[in-house]
Amino acid sequence: MKSIFINEFMNYNINTQEQDTEHTMPNILVVEDDKAICESIAFALENESFEAQCFEMGLDALDYLNNNDVDLVVLDIGLPDISGFDLLRKIRKNSDIPVIILTARDDDADIVLGLEGLGADDYVTKPFSVRVLISRIRAQLRHTNKQASPVVDSTTGSDQPQVFKINKDLNQILLHDQAIDLTKAECKILLHLVENPNRIHSKEHLLNVMHDRPTGSSDSTIVTHIRHIRVALNKIDSDNEYIKNHRGLGYSLVI
Repeated sequence: MKSIFINEFMNYNINTQEQDTEHTMPNILVVEDDKAICESIAFALENESFEAQCFEMGLDALDYLNNNDVDLVVLDIGLPDISGFDLLRKIRKNSDIPVIILTARDDDADIVLGLEGLGADDYVTKPFSVRVLISRIRAQLRHTNKQASPVVDSTTGSDQPQVFKINKDLNQILLHDQAIDLTKAECKILLHLVENPNRIHSKEHLLNVMHDRPTGSSDSTIVTHIRHIRVALNKIDSDNEYIKNHRGLGYSLVI
């Protein structure tokens, strides 16, 4: 399947700190028929201190919307059970909640219909940047004075023991104090992931991290390196899967 995301470095910190009990995180309803895409958008939103609900079917999403507090809807136009435009019509009968339409269509008539004819507040066409999508979500929520709390960097000020340690003099990365057997390129990639944990990194960005990458390198190069890194990590710690694949987005190191 062709990726619908623009390849870029997407910088999301997982907020592992307890949320302020007096602050309610904005609840975002994501309606997208591709489960993997929906979950990847939700992952990015949750890492930016939003709540996110994923629905693949439009009518299920409408039922949730009618019975729960939702602050904004991200609505894909191509749904299996009902047109996204028809779903937007139903939403607008009872609610003025902000709606951002997400569509592969770039026809002006469809965009005008969504924005002017049906009352969508914004639109994003595929392929799209998740970072831009979240920026547009924030912009809409500013109008309603409903914003996410700042993200806390969980990699600083922690009393937890370090899972990974870095010895730059020896060009070594250690897992549980054991040296990980990696090539030079793999070491660069893992070093970048370790120094920027709990964030999504696109394949293109990881290619750039390699600096002296071979001529003709492509996404498949990163896939191969990541596979080798996973094998090396598994030899030391087979109980944990440290590298997570986010389809269409890239990879993150989860600590």
